[in-house]
This record gives sequence, C-alpha cells and structure tokens, in this order.
Amino acid sequence: MKINAYLICSFLWVLSLSACKLDLSSRINIGDLDRIALNQEGGVTGTGTIKLEVGTMDQCQNESRFFVSVLENHFQNFNIRPCEQMGMETYFVAAFQIPILYSAKDWPEKSNSLIAITAARSSQIGGVDVDLLLNQARFRMINKAIEAKYFQKFDFARARIAILLENDQLTYHDVLASDVFADGLPVVGLKAFGLNPGADLEIELSDVQREFFSLNSRVPLFKLILSI
Repeated sequence: MKINAYLICSFLWVLSLSACKLDLSSRINIGDLDRIALNQEGGVTGTGTIKLEVGTMDQCQNESRFFVSVLENHFQNFNIRPCEQMGMETYFVAAFQIPILYSAKDWPEKSNSLIAITAARSSQIGGVDVDLLLNQARFRMINKAIEAKYFQKFDFARARIAILLENDQLTYHDVLASDVFADGLPVVGLKAFGLNPGADLEIELSDVQREFFSLNSRVPLFKLILSI
C-alpha cells in the first residue's frame, strides 16, 4: 500500500510539473512595422515573454535550469526572469526578442527564433499585412525535450498567444483584425480598431487561429491601414 501511495504521489507530482501550458506574448510598435514594410529594413525586433505553467514556486526554481537548457537556443536574447505566481498558477518566465521581417524567405533556416513577425505591403489595402510565423522544426525539438521529461507536449489548444500593438506615432491609425480576441473581447468577422497616439491594442489568437498556426506555421494577425 505504501508503494502504491508513493507511485500515485509521484505521478501527481509529475503532472503538476507538466509544463504543457504555454503563454507567448510580444510587444511591437507601429513605427517599426511601417519602416520594415515600406523600406524593407532588417535587424528590427520586438520584445517578447514566454511563460510555462509549473506546479509551485519551489518546483519552478528547481526546474529553471532545465527550461533554460531547452529554450535558450530557440529564442533571440533569451533572458530568464523571476518565477511568477498568479492565483493558484505558477509560471516559469523568460524574456526574448522577436524578429520583425519584411519577408519570410529563408527565415526558418537562417534564424534561431521559434517565432517571428512579418510586416509586408498589403496587396488589398493601402497599408501593411502583419503575420505571425512558427518554426515547426524548432517547436518539435522543444516538444521532444519536454515530453522526454514530463511525458506531455505543449498543446496549442491550451496555449495563449498574444501581441500588444502600440501606436508610437504622432498620428491616428486604424487596425483591421478578424476572428481574434481584442483587448480580451471576442471579434467575429472583420472589425476596425482606432489607435490614437500612445494607445495600444492587445490581439490574442482564437482557438481556431491557434490550430491553424500549429498546422500551417503562419497566421494573419492584423492589417495596419496607412491610407485609404
């Protein structure tokens, strides 16, 4: 009976360390998107944060070295942050930089980043199309290491993927987004959002978009209108 109890406790402890819930968030500004799309500049990045749910603060601190070993080679300027606790949930946290590109050509082979953003001239409106990219090969490598230790993989169905868009310009801008969560509210169909100077808008992928992203390695985020 003691052996069975020990095995059950061990099993529950492993589940509490499963780290299968993934939170990816990034912060980008309109000025960088305009410059990249219109001038095709390179070397521009946004800031990002990755969070992995773990069991407790002690477990987070004990497992931090493992998480760093798994993740640091798949993100630019990966930098571990203090563990966070929100209610009953505890997270391993790290900051990184996300490349913002004008073209995805050769990106997976030439970048060490799991994700990237593209900003390209729109063929439909006078503006910029902004997409999110996923490096499938790197994601499989991360999942393989996580599964070997915790017997579970990251699941995009439980993930949170969000972009905070900031208007760092002196002029008003319109943003078109569809089938997302905008500032926490669901958007069905295409909707326009106005951003005054200094304002921001959080765009979070819906469950359908996350599934599409996991299968196709690319998903539209929004369209930035420059002129009408």
